Amino acid sequence: MRNPFHFDPAQVAVDGPSALDLGRPLHVEVGFGKDVRILREAAQRPDDWFLGVEISRKKAVKFCQKVARAGLRNVRAFNGDVRSVLQEMLPPGSVSSFTVLFPDPWPKRRQRKHRWIQEETAHRVARALVPGGEVTVATDHAGYLGQIRACFLLAGLVLEHESPEIPEGDRTLFAERFQRLAQGVTYQRWRKAGPKGQESDRGRRIPTT
Repeated sequence: MRNPFHFDPAQVAVDGPSALDLGRPLHVEVGFGKDVRILREAAQRPDDWFLGVEISRKKAVKFCQKVARAGLRNVRAFNGDVRSVLQEMLPPGSVSSFTVLFPDPWPKRRQRKHRWIQEETAHRVARALVPGGEVTVATDHAGYLGQIRACFLLAGLVLEHESPEIPEGDRTLFAERFQRLAQGVTYQRWRKAGPKGQESDRGRRIPTT
């Protein structure tokens, strides 16, 4: 069976198991585009899995080539719609963190149905998270921000942090562009509630001492 987490084995010279070992923390980034943020994270956490989901085939191929050049063995890519990943590939309680930085806001009213953060997908995100798992999201669009907030609250997630500043580790090409233009952005971290003692460190479970 083809491993769905390899976008194209011919493009990725990365050794690894035929399927992700979900006993290890899994971090998912949605729409990585041209950025290499996920590669920096993966290099810093060699014992964790990182999955990048990108709908653009061209960007996914280039990403896979960067993974191969970096020699990272803990990164996988999926070329397609994140909704299919949430629905078919991520078991409940399998994801330590999701990162969604500047998703397409589809600003026109008739386009809003294309926004991937809707009530249904927010519930699927919450379902996939481990207790204490986190969702990091950033947007420059006030209308989409309101929709994100409403959907995540309905899904039972808790807003832990909100700021107009993007931390250095989550800076992307879009973030730098908006900063140059002095265009307002909102950065948020949401958490899935869990039993007492299971607090999140970028989605990791920390046992009670």
